[in-house]
Amino acid sequence: MKKIGINGFGRIGRAVFRIIQSDKNLRIVAINDIDPLVENHAYLANYDSIYGSLTNKIKIGNNNSLLANMYEIPFYSEPNINKVPWLDHDIDFVIDSSGLYANVVEAHALIKSGIKKVIVTHSPKDSIDQTIIFGVNQEMYDRQKHHVISASNCDANACAPVLNILDKEIGIEDGFITTLHPWLGYQNLLDGSLQSVTSPGHYWDDFALGRASTGSLIPKPTTLMPSINKVLPSLKSKIEAMSFRIPTSIVSASDIVLTLKRRISENEVKEIFWDLSEKFPNVVLINEEPLVSIDFKGIQQSCVIDMRWIKLINKRKIKLVLWYDNEWSYSKRVVDLIKLL
Repeated sequence: MKKIGINGFGRIGRAVFRIIQSDKNLRIVAINDIDPLVENHAYLANYDSIYGSLTNKIKIGNNNSLLANMYEIPFYSEPNINKVPWLDHDIDFVIDSSGLYANVVEAHALIKSGIKKVIVTHSPKDSIDQTIIFGVNQEMYDRQKHHVISASNCDANACAPVLNILDKEIGIEDGFITTLHPWLGYQNLLDGSLQSVTSPGHYWDDFALGRASTGSLIPKPTTLMPSINKVLPSLKSKIEAMSFRIPTSIVSASDIVLTLKRRISENEVKEIFWDLSEKFPNVVLINEEPLVSIDFKGIQQSCVIDMRWIKLINKRKIKLVLWYDNEWSYSKRVVDLIKLL
């Protein structure tokens, strides 16, 4: 059994927690979050507005701990990942789901202290040993060299396997991606200034990002392509992207338009995607039904290729629509990364 610590018990931290609770080969043995109210964390773990209630409820234990499946999980509230006594709990891996770049930098000190690996649940600009996206470059993992590892982000996990296979089989000349991403916790419910946006260390200077999240589509920049370029450097400068924050609670989509290097038929494209889904069934799912975004809530795969919306112009320009649960699907890949390591 591998022992796991979670640093940051927000949406991704709690989703990872739920997934690991049903895996007998993994165990959460310590949790750290800057909010010290452990009762509130137990409540949020038990009752989730998107994924429903836990059957086996989390309880409060002694000495500021959580009780889950009859075992105790110590709970800490340290602002710095290195202040948590992870080694006291014989931890193998720490999952940093805090979203803070400072914790990525500090993660290297954790490795020197004896923690085997740190998994980062975003795509920092530097200070990582490797980014791994399943269906693209998981075979590149080197356990002797890679210790602080990024699981990238939900959009890159969805798009990269599809872009990779198209570039390998046909060749991509250029393209554009528009992602549609549900609101996030740092956005405002009512119009406010950029200072009222609570994302730690945000860099935005576009006043629109302070607007109310529940009533508008809000255009914004995205780190999608810089994240993908880390695992697919051949696509650098070939594809641009932008995003919209949309007034829904879960399930993202990517609208992809690409110019291919050679002519291709719709049947050939579909055959490539079916082969991809058979090779990586945990990563890619194929859909041919008339479904909407909420139908993909809680899916296990990184992305769903919606065959209904594949369109070709002059057999070289292709339009694709991908669906993905931006929390659950991504968290499944984080747990898969633990197993790979």
